[in-house]
Amino acid sequence: MLFFSLLLFRVLCVGQSEDAIVDNTPDQIVLSVTEDMATSVSVSWRTSVSVPISKIQFVKENSLFNIEDSAYTVVSKSELLDFKGMKTWHHSALIKELQPHTTYAYRVGNDHKWSEWINFKTINDKEEKLKFIYFGDVQSNIKNLWTRVAKQAVKSVPDAEIILYAGDIVNRGNNLNEWEEWFEASGNMHQAIPIMPAAGNHDHGDSEFGKYEISAYWNKQFKVPSNGADGLEGTSYYVDVKNVRFVVFNTEMFNTYEKDRDSQMEWLRKVLITNNQKWLIMLFHHPIYSTKKNRDNVELRSLVKPLIDEFKVDLVLQGHDHTYARGKEKIAMLDTRESHATYVVSVSGPKMSVVKEADWMDRSASFTQLFHGIEIDNNKLIFSSYKVNGDLMDSFTILKKGNRNTISY
Repeated sequence: MLFFSLLLFRVLCVGQSEDAIVDNTPDQIVLSVTEDMATSVSVSWRTSVSVPISKIQFVKENSLFNIEDSAYTVVSKSELLDFKGMKTWHHSALIKELQPHTTYAYRVGNDHKWSEWINFKTINDKEEKLKFIYFGDVQSNIKNLWTRVAKQAVKSVPDAEIILYAGDIVNRGNNLNEWEEWFEASGNMHQAIPIMPAAGNHDHGDSEFGKYEISAYWNKQFKVPSNGADGLEGTSYYVDVKNVRFVVFNTEMFNTYEKDRDSQMEWLRKVLITNNQKWLIMLFHHPIYSTKKNRDNVELRSLVKPLIDEFKVDLVLQGHDHTYARGKEKIAMLDTRESHATYVVSVSGPKMSVVKEADWMDRSASFTQLFHGIEIDNNKLIFSSYKVNGDLMDSFTILKKGNRNTISY
């Protein structure tokens, strides 16, 4: 009798444990940048394999307790990810025809399980002032040592409207545990502030068919504009926000496959030549000028830098080398002109390297986790580099006068 009682107890406990891990609450909720951030928002989220259909409800924020009564409901686009023996549903929705400079509330889920209500604000397209955050590589020891960087960034730049990543968000792109760690470390930051990610070498990996490509999770999690180079949609794209054109380039595929290099170069020229925005910023992973010993991206520099010079890119944001450096005034040019572009390499995670000092650098730093707040106001760009505790480590200002950029410290 005692044996059967113990057996029944164990069965009941096992049943409770299994129920405890089955949670159909949506998670991994992320806003991504869109082609028109004044009137649209891109939302993505994840549910368990038992929830194939999901919805989003949204409404102009009205501070009422019964906010759902006036909400619009949209059924999401849903994609099943069956990868490494685990099945999950990934849902997304592009909500259009919103009002500029307006706070909305949204939640995702279904009639059985909803997320909490979350606020976000559309871009004010009538003003030229824009603030955003830029992170270099996150990559490793994310939960333990990067969490405080994310938390301090939104404290130091509380009115940031976009958050940029220069690649290597995780160390192994096809490792789910690392993505789970990044989502936990970033907290609810990207539920309210859209992400603009560039893909690094560590964000790629071998598919289950043995092809080297972007992580199986990437394009499920980040629903960015599909206006990139052929075959690289989701990792190459551009976005116009207020008076800035942001261009995101996939340097890993540039380095890996000749066809991806060629298609991106053709695409990049078209994107740069059609730019009508006052400011032009490029975001990618491998730096034009390396900061680390035994690294030098010769082909990238020989092909991409001439376009940066020709089309007067203002700011180039990069990662990969796990150090900090910036340069403009000493950048080598083919003629007597001064470089129009300022180049920055940075790191936000704890994987560090020693800077290899080089002639192009105006400022550098080793073994320092950083995040950056960037403010653009009409003809002025203010770049601020912060340590983990919020102290200012470096800063510079670019002033645009006619067709020339001057920099001051």
